[in-house]
Amino acid sequence: MVLAMAAPLLGGVLVPAAAQADGPGPRTKPKPHAKHAAVVALRLSGPVSAVVPGRTYEWTFTMTARGPGKSGKAAFRMRLPKSLSFVSGNRDCAAAGWTVECDLGTVRRGRTVTGAIKAKVSGDARPGQRIGLRGTVTWGRAHAARAFPAVRVGEPVHLGHSKAAPKKPQGEKTKANKPAAKKPHAKKPRAKPHAKPHAEKPRAKKSAAKTPAAVRRVARTG
Repeated sequence: MVLAMAAPLLGGVLVPAAAQADGPGPRTKPKPHAKHAAVVALRLSGPVSAVVPGRTYEWTFTMTARGPGKSGKAAFRMRLPKSLSFVSGNRDCAAAGWTVECDLGTVRRGRTVTGAIKAKVSGDARPGQRIGLRGTVTWGRAHAARAFPAVRVGEPVHLGHSKAAPKKPQGEKTKANKPAAKKPHAKKPRAKPHAKPHAEKPRAKKSAAKTPAAVRRVARTG
């Protein structure tokens, strides 16, 4: 108490002795290093151009187990919008409602697994509508989520761009229905049988007319 009363007289303030000691304060105990969390990478890809209603397209995913665990069970999930309907998957995939899940099995550290999901575009999808999907992969306790590249709905393709020909009344034959006229077969000239050479009849030799002896005699004497 005497020191407290004397402090104003001395022009100073009493400071606890512990604070006056030189050097750092009490050291805190270092915290133990946390274990490295498991890491899994995910890459996604989809159609590169506009999708057409009524057609089926493919969305692919690739996961890589980076560690540090040695192995773990992996699965991939994605939720489809109402404009798509699940068709198939190549990695034990099944759909429950609008959610598609693929069982990738046990994956070892450092291994990469690729899968694909096929979905059909609804016929009610509006041209210009944007379709955005998001996928999630789990590997043990690790997980990663990413969005697929967005894609737009294009104009529906109609089969047969040519205009339909006007209907003709029944009974009238069109050119297509008319039977093709048969071309008359050209008659081949018949080969004439070889004419047999006519046998030449032997010409009769004219016998010289014999002059009577009396005439000859008159001719000599004359």
